[in-house]
Amino acid sequence: MTEFQILCYETLKSNVPAGSVITYGHLAMLMGHPNAYRAVGSAMNKNPYAPEVPCHRVVKSNGELGEYAFGSALKQKRLQEEGINVVNNKVVNFKNFCL
Repeated sequence: MTEFQILCYETLKSNVPAGSVITYGHLAMLMGHPNAYRAVGSAMNKNPYAPEVPCHRVVKSNGELGEYAFGSALKQKRLQEEGINVVNNKVVNFKNFCL
């Protein structure tokens, strides 16, 4: 595991509580790497600690769920279990849940 991946997981776990989502870009900014949103996505896809490190809470900037290593149905299920409504692979009222 790289230092960047560790930083991704630590930042996500400590900043994004259940019932909220964050975009790949915003997570990259919180980490101090504002242009590394694709690298953040790659790190989330390789997350060996899911769901303890809640990569299911990281979504695209338009509210779409994006990819999930365990399948989009499970990502949607985990978000809905946390009170986030998802319809057609997109967070409903995205701005209300996004940090």
